[in-house]
Amino acid sequence: MTATKLTLKAEKRTEVGNSAKKLRKENYVLGNIYGKGLESVAVKVLLPEYQKIYRQARGTHVVYLSVGDKEYPSLISNVQRHPITRDVLHVDFRKMDLKQKTETKVPVEIIGELAVVKTGEADLIVLLNEVTVECLPTEIPEKIIIDISKLEGIGSEVKISDLPKAKEYVFMDDESQVVVQVSEAKKEEIVAPVAEEEVAPAAEGTSEAPAAGGLADAKLEPKKE
Repeated sequence: MTATKLTLKAEKRTEVGNSAKKLRKENYVLGNIYGKGLESVAVKVLLPEYQKIYRQARGTHVVYLSVGDKEYPSLISNVQRHPITRDVLHVDFRKMDLKQKTETKVPVEIIGELAVVKTGEADLIVLLNEVTVECLPTEIPEKIIIDISKLEGIGSEVKISDLPKAKEYVFMDDESQVVVQVSEAKKEEIVAPVAEEEVAPAAEGTSEAPAAGGLADAKLEPKKE
């Protein structure tokens, strides 16, 4: 968590119609402020200022959006990016009541090494990249750290109930849910090529095995005396 107050200047967006493309060319990020009891406010933020704040805040620190003479303590959420260029197209700012606890997603970070994983004997499987916590907006943890060097080896796992506790927040996911597990590495089966069946050459003066309807299926006539 950071003690520094993160302030981001925004302007009300009054442009309508096909203005989005024009605003993005002018280096603006489009956004909306929403929240309980608040009518959605359309805003625009200069891209360099947004990027600077986002690097510090991500989705876990309160950002104070300054719009005219009003200030909205918010969390950055639902960042929309261009599928090819990855440019930021739109951002939602979720207005927070700083005195009310809220539920939010927090990323999981894996640290440390495990011998069986390092040697390739086992695979480390991360089933949850983020977990849900409940706390005051100003006390949201930046990340939840899991040190895999403390695990015992193949078959070991970390559940929600095993995550580090803190008085500032509580985990809201099912305690039995597995976050990380160590599984035996899957070995690729090597399938030997099937050799073509060798057919022995037929002896001179003889024929190959009879086809259907040949000698094997023929009726033997009784020998005439």
